[in-house]
Amino acid sequence: MIKTWMKTGISITMEGPDHAKEVRRSFSNVAKNVTADQVGELVSALEMVSTDTVLEAKVMTTEKVVLDK
Repeated sequence: MIKTWMKTGISITMEGPDHAKEVRRSFSNVAKNVTADQVGELVSALEMVSTDTVLEAKVMTTEKVVLDK
């Protein structure tokens, strides 16, 4: 089996006084090996520039898998 990295993205769920429901923000073209510290820095930056609070951050990596035959 051969795995090839294709892309990584981050989905952030936020809530705040300006929304009736939770809001999701998506970030694409994220580095292949994004660290938990880097995600935490992104979360901190988003909270600093808005009145929202981050509830959840999801890192999604897409890989192509070729099975050996």
